[in-house]
Amino acid sequence: MMFISGLMLLLQTAACLDRFCRFNQSDPCYAALGHKLNVLMLLNTSEYDMKIQKRINYNKTTDPLCRVKNDTIKKKECDLYSNRPEVTVINGTLIINRVIRADSGNYTVTLYHSDGTDTSTHLEDLEVNVEAPIGSVEVSIICSSSGVMRASCSSEGDQLLYSWTLNGDSLTDGNSSIDLNEGTDGNITCSVKNHVSHGQKTINVKPCPGPTTPSVTSTAKDSEYVSVVFVLVWCFQLMGLFGLLGGFHIYMRHTSGLDRFCRFDQFDPCYAALGHKLNVLMVLDTNEYDMKIQKRINYNKITDPVCRVKNDRIKKNECDLYSNRSEVTVINGTLIMNRVIRADSGNYTVSLYRSDGSKTSTDLEVNVEAPIGSVEVSIICSSSGVMRASCSSEGDQLLYSWTLNGDSLMDGNSSIDLNEGTDGNITCSVKNHVSHGQKTINVKPCVVSLFVLVWCFQMMVLFGLLGGFHIYMRHTSGKKQEDQKLRMRRFRERHEHTAEDS
Repeated sequence: MMFISGLMLLLQTAACLDRFCRFNQSDPCYAALGHKLNVLMLLNTSEYDMKIQKRINYNKTTDPLCRVKNDTIKKKECDLYSNRPEVTVINGTLIINRVIRADSGNYTVTLYHSDGTDTSTHLEDLEVNVEAPIGSVEVSIICSSSGVMRASCSSEGDQLLYSWTLNGDSLTDGNSSIDLNEGTDGNITCSVKNHVSHGQKTINVKPCPGPTTPSVTSTAKDSEYVSVVFVLVWCFQLMGLFGLLGGFHIYMRHTSGLDRFCRFDQFDPCYAALGHKLNVLMVLDTNEYDMKIQKRINYNKITDPVCRVKNDRIKKNECDLYSNRSEVTVINGTLIMNRVIRADSGNYTVSLYRSDGSKTSTDLEVNVEAPIGSVEVSIICSSSGVMRASCSSEGDQLLYSWTLNGDSLMDGNSSIDLNEGTDGNITCSVKNHVSHGQKTINVKPCVVSLFVLVWCFQMMVLFGLLGGFHIYMRHTSGKKQEDQKLRMRRFRERHEHTAEDS
């Protein structure tokens, strides 16, 4: 149970460390080391090709760059993110799934018209600062010989800022340690934060006792026993930690590819993965607008559920659309659903209200699909030696395709008939709008089974019996006819003798 709670805490922490920035923001962009960074570059990717360049020597020729065309990174022209498959572009958003220290720096994006014209546009530059997030916070109390106590706070992370409270009242901020009065009694809290995360720890403190001379009662045997117990407990905790980290790593690798990014002015429907994250861009400059999100169910502006947003905050008293859903937030004009549910499917309208009273609206269709589960492939041989391959998986709106030794077979069906001499690796690929999966197995030609051999032997015996029975019946039938003729002849002979005697 402790491990499950720890894993849930890790997942919640990781979700909060995803960062969202855009190239026209005035403030620096702060990213959490080892976590995800989403940087909006452009809304309409169909009109432009893009060039991302990191300004190191402020030399357009030698500074590393990455070219993007049709929302796809051109790997041959991307020394900026070479050998980094975790960096992608989706709907004009640069996504770094695992930020590293080298991602810090100043970046510029240049837009080129996709129709081949020479005109180009430079977006405002973006400064990216990478910080290690806050680790676990630890608080310790040390009593001096005079009875005065000092509270000390420690944590991992970059650019740490400390603050203290005692029984809810603020103390001096800024230092990692603080001196307390000798009569201090209650709950003391150390809060630690930086630009990407925060953490805190609360402990109960009692006045330090006066100086005393402790009595020595421990023996060498007791000390050895305590040491053994300590080592065992430490090993158990270490095993649990590695188990949590391994499970967390697998989970993050699996789920990171299922995060979806959409925007309200896109033409195509927005597809979201059930149980995973959906990010929907509503507006770039949140300072200019108040927003109203409405789900169009009955196409009635009065009764259809709404959610109002002001200053990048959901107004809970005016949000029946996402009531009791704490996993739904708004950050930098992006609606973030950390766990999509079936009810999130539907047609939505976002209305933007300026301070002068003007209003603009855009629509978006959202479709929720369950992602692909594990793919299973089975082979069944018929009695004649012909085989059928069948494929199965969980998920919605599944599309199947088959390959044999790399060559495509007929697509669209979950099962396919193969020739009796089929030999090699067969692959079933399954996909829908939000995910994909595949399974490859080795197949060999079907052999005549023992059942078929037994069946053939039985048929041979049966036919042999029928043939023998037929011969027997013919033989016995002919003998009966001869006996009958003999009896009739004897009967006539007796009848003739009787007539002569009379």
